[in-house]
Amino acid sequence: MPIFHVTANWDLKWLNYMKRILLIIYILAFLHPLVQAQTNRYKLDFTLSAKNFVDTIPIEYEDDQIYIPVEIDGKQYRFNLDTGCSQGLLYTDSPFRIGQKLGKMEVQDAHGHKDSIQAVRFPDFRLGNLIIHNYCGTLHRPNQEKRPYDAIIGFDLFNKGLCAKIDVQRGWMILTDRKNLLRRENGHKWKYRLLRFVPHVKLTPYDRCSDEALFDTGSRRLYVMGRHSREVFSEEVPDFASQIEGQGFGSRSIGKFGAEESDDIYFLHLDRLMLGDYTFTDYHTLTTQGYSRIGATLFSYGSLVILPHLKTMLFQPYAKGDTTLVGNTPTDIAFVPSPDGVKIGMVWQGSRYYEQGFRSGDIILSINGQAVSSLTDYKRYPFLIGRTYLIKVKRTDGREEQILFTK
Repeated sequence: MPIFHVTANWDLKWLNYMKRILLIIYILAFLHPLVQAQTNRYKLDFTLSAKNFVDTIPIEYEDDQIYIPVEIDGKQYRFNLDTGCSQGLLYTDSPFRIGQKLGKMEVQDAHGHKDSIQAVRFPDFRLGNLIIHNYCGTLHRPNQEKRPYDAIIGFDLFNKGLCAKIDVQRGWMILTDRKNLLRRENGHKWKYRLLRFVPHVKLTPYDRCSDEALFDTGSRRLYVMGRHSREVFSEEVPDFASQIEGQGFGSRSIGKFGAEESDDIYFLHLDRLMLGDYTFTDYHTLTTQGYSRIGATLFSYGSLVILPHLKTMLFQPYAKGDTTLVGNTPTDIAFVPSPDGVKIGMVWQGSRYYEQGFRSGDIILSINGQAVSSLTDYKRYPFLIGRTYLIKVKRTDGREEQILFTK
């Protein structure tokens, strides 16, 4: 009897112990998706349908942006190639099915703004002759402006190890997993380093000034200078002030999380801008509150080879020589989206826009009596050079005024 009593107690303890173990396993299994949702990280586990391949993919170059046609479920869509994005990006109103939700991940845009965003899988899509499976990205709510594309492909396409040659003049991108195929291409060599999984390159915007800029094809300008860089150059290079042609206040750049914060903006006229041993001369640009950036306008001047295994880019200018005269006109006004419609992000005090009455922070309400509800409405308005328009604006103090504006 005593033996039986001891064995029964031991069996009861073992049963309770196993119940606790099962309960812990059940809790861990339940919490695993939640933990994963909080710690979803950058991944390159998407797969390609081919190996040892070379593919020539058609691209479009429109309004200083690169677009790639893709196919999903037998239908054609348009993806924006944005090297400033570490991964892909989808919108909640994307016109195709959105794949599995993967939890949250922290995302930072070119202005340094951070947010925790839902990560998702793209549906399988065809890129040229390749089918890309298990591609990941973040899911964003669209702003009020109409987009000329359906989704974004990020720099992870190249971080995966794919080499590319992008030539917008010919309208194609060569994509290959053969590391040595494009290695012997000629060109001006730029090394890059990855910060938050996106490429940054060194450049010289003025003598004795070295800047590190994000290579961001989502940006349209050839080069914009970050506020921090401008502050350093102004302090350390006494004659850098000769490159500043004006000053204003406001914002002009739009990132993944909206327009940059309003602050002082400097208008620059750079005698020369050197990327490696290649020089762009007579270039008007301005400062931004975020990082310095090199944008997709670069492709107007030459093709680019990307060699990720060497962390190298090769710039191949369309024109002969190692110098290009840009000779662009300065930007004296910028418009940004706003919850109220379209806002004047900044206006240069020395510009004709300022002289005619526009001010930073003005909301454009109507043009010749026609309501303007978005930045797209404003851009599509059929302005004619030399014609005068009656523009109704709302000032920052709430007053509504009318401006006679000659285009």
